[in-house]
Amino acid sequence: MRFEFLVLKELTVTIAQTLFLKNIPFCLYRFPAENAFRMAIEESFLPHQKDQVFLISPFHEDSLEKELQLAVVNNDFLTNDFLQHIEKVVVGKDFPEIQLPPETTKKEYFQKLKAYLQEIHSGKIEKAILSRVIYEDKPKDFNLFDCFLRLSASYPETLSYLLVTPQSGIWMGATPELLLEKRQNLYAVMALAGTQPRNESGKYFWREKETVEHLMVGRHIQSVFKNNGFKLIKKSPLTTKETGKVAHLKTDYLFEDIHKMKLELLLKDLHPTPAIGGLPVNNALACILEHEGYDRRYYSGIIGQTDFSSTADLYINLRCMQVGKDKIAIYTGGGITAASDAEEEWQETILKSKTVAEKINPSKTMKLNETIR
Repeated sequence: MRFEFLVLKELTVTIAQTLFLKNIPFCLYRFPAENAFRMAIEESFLPHQKDQVFLISPFHEDSLEKELQLAVVNNDFLTNDFLQHIEKVVVGKDFPEIQLPPETTKKEYFQKLKAYLQEIHSGKIEKAILSRVIYEDKPKDFNLFDCFLRLSASYPETLSYLLVTPQSGIWMGATPELLLEKRQNLYAVMALAGTQPRNESGKYFWREKETVEHLMVGRHIQSVFKNNGFKLIKKSPLTTKETGKVAHLKTDYLFEDIHKMKLELLLKDLHPTPAIGGLPVNNALACILEHEGYDRRYYSGIIGQTDFSSTADLYINLRCMQVGKDKIAIYTGGGITAASDAEEEWQETILKSKTVAEKINPSKTMKLNETIR
């Protein structure tokens, strides 16, 4: 069985490489703890009837980016015959070059954080996420698939993905944060918030700031499901989840859908959670849109696989990067509360960015520009 997984894994990567050369939109991805990669492509190339889609939604509906849906290829069809079929396809038009968002300087970040704190002290919000963009130089010998395979192998407990479409450009990431998993009328949901550097001992002391941040997320999740008539089946004890260079507080929930609510409506209520938006939800979102200063695009949006009916495996798109012509934009952020310290928050974004940055060119030390420009 292990051998079969490895063969499928290698063949699926080869198919993805061929799709890339043919300018055919695709997403190569793997769910946590899986050994085999999955594939989603433009529906016109799907070798069977569409059962599920791979969904990619932007953080906010006002984003310049729009929701994307690719058709999921059943693993049974990821064969040499399918590869040979793709190899015969005529090369499509080159994808347009995508303009990356501006890099955030330390001075700009501190100014934005100050504006957030003013909103907090005025009583408008309790918490809001402040994110930023870090640029890395794209190595001359950069290999997209080698970088993705390093990222995926390094973080097996994440949803790792490589997305290539003319609308989005090239994105890849390894996100640890489950938004929801649906199996018939049961929904598994994760609250993941509160961050500190990962340590060798595995023992952590969590300050009030991180604990309060985490409880805000849990409060939001329970409120959304309760208000929509769901039954809470199980709530796990508070635990620590290590991922990449950081550790987070985590609580898992299991809910039962009594009234057969449509998934699309639930997602509108649930996303953005305070883990990537803030509280109160609408006020925090307004703060982000006014002060953050750039379009997050697909960063902190929804990403994953679903049939919109009986199954869904949907995540929050964190620990991700967008590959440009000469630069790579890394998206990273953290929760701002009344207890936030500007330098500490800045350092947290650097630490989180290393999860993906160190996979771009592992032979070199990551460039970190921490000076005020």
